[in-house]
Amino acid sequence: MIATSRVSVSSLVLTARKLSTSIAVNNVASVLKLNIKDEPTAVKFDGLMKSMTEKMKGSPGMISATRHVCKSEWAYELSFVWDSKENFGAWKESPLREEVHEDYLKALEEVGIKEEEVYGGARV
Repeated sequence: MIATSRVSVSSLVLTARKLSTSIAVNNVASVLKLNIKDEPTAVKFDGLMKSMTEKMKGSPGMISATRHVCKSEWAYELSFVWDSKENFGAWKESPLREEVHEDYLKALEEVGIKEEEVYGGARV
């Protein structure tokens, strides 16, 4: 019975988080985090990501893209920002997204990174 109570409380907490309206959603970002082997690999990946980002600019509502690299850990982070959740949702369902995703998978392969080694998520 105690386990059931915990599940119920956890479910209520999760439901409350999903329904939270206190955090405004002004923009939506798609983020990617991965580790790069070394500087030559980072330079190569940069070129591939710049090409991919240029294609993404054709997505309605895409307002920016940023890249951060930690050279001591070779942590590589990308963030692509849309002006609304509606435009971000449209991006996720678009043929352009499918094309860009194929480019992304090829880029990962070229630098020896498996897709499952990359963290991907959305931020508001």
